[in-house]
Amino acid sequence: MQRSAYNGEFTFPRDGVMLTETSGERIGDTLKIRVAFTASDNRNLTLNGEPMDRVNHCIYKADAVLENFKNTLTVKDTDSGEEWSIDVYFLKRGYKKYRFSLDDNIWFLQNLNENKDVYKSMFEDPYLALLKSIHDKHGSKFHINIYYETPRHGGFNLSQMTDKYKEEFKANSDWMRLSFHANADKPDRPYIYATYEQAYFEMERVHKEILRFAGEEVFAKTVTTVHWGDCSKEAAKAFRDLGVKAFVSSYNWNTDNNTDIRMYFDAEQCAIIDKFGYYYDKEMDIYHFRYNGGIQRGNIADFPAQFDRQRVNMPRYEFRDFCLHEQYFYPEFHAHMPDYYEKLDCAATWCKENGFEPIFMDELFEFDTH
Repeated sequence: MQRSAYNGEFTFPRDGVMLTETSGERIGDTLKIRVAFTASDNRNLTLNGEPMDRVNHCIYKADAVLENFKNTLTVKDTDSGEEWSIDVYFLKRGYKKYRFSLDDNIWFLQNLNENKDVYKSMFEDPYLALLKSIHDKHGSKFHINIYYETPRHGGFNLSQMTDKYKEEFKANSDWMRLSFHANADKPDRPYIYATYEQAYFEMERVHKEILRFAGEEVFAKTVTTVHWGDCSKEAAKAFRDLGVKAFVSSYNWNTDNNTDIRMYFDAEQCAIIDKFGYYYDKEMDIYHFRYNGGIQRGNIADFPAQFDRQRVNMPRYEFRDFCLHEQYFYPEFHAHMPDYYEKLDCAATWCKENGFEPIFMDELFEFDTH
């Protein structure tokens, strides 16, 4: 945000920020926060009608109580009549929660289809059996982002997927959901410069197939991860028009390796979400949240200390989004991880021991589509 003459700005919170009790005092179903506003010196300012204190060096502060999901904060100069307003969101379910977010999925669907005359249950598939074992042990919830097609085993796409397992998918929708990820694994970063038409076409046909072979109960319509966590603004509009309201990404801007992964965000938006973890883009009517976990690489023995450091580095964001990719489960994959189960188990164990509860994002953001 660039400053101009005779202006003022909210220092804390920022417009569109979504807060939990890490940013204030939880009082029942409300959140009490200390608002900070920057303006020129010696002004008479109020916050939602109550006087603000000038604390030092052009900083004015006052308490505010967030009672609703969306809360409007208005600072007024009682002498000049100038006003500044922002919207701030209170996530009542956003504190100490976690989920597993699994990307690049399609091989397990191909296997289910190939064995439709053999398997009596979809959990005879080894990958799904592993996920269910983690759920049964820890109560964990899995959000599975899927491709439309793969060249593996001579080729497979979702239009070929049997609906034999539909009732079983529906019966397990309390802990497992499916959503769009991309058309296929290649090309990399498929939506970084995608048109509205391309993005709409590729997402819509995946949505139709999920509904056909798995049912509405298991369809995660409002939340997804697009392949590589990056897309053009036009693609984001297409996804929003198809019902997706929230995305997760790394939101890295101007990185050392010059590979920004940030959806369509600018530098200021990336800085805000890097601090608070959650952010609502009013212009696009899209919710965003940040990865926070990192279990695909590294030594499992180091994970607990790593998770503890993340709590120190991002003290306002007590949510864990643990991401793994499906291919790493399979011995045929060049980067196979034989400790796939152990990584999930370690993350879920740490969450349980530290008071983090499993949740789906439509529950957290109060979309409540299910």
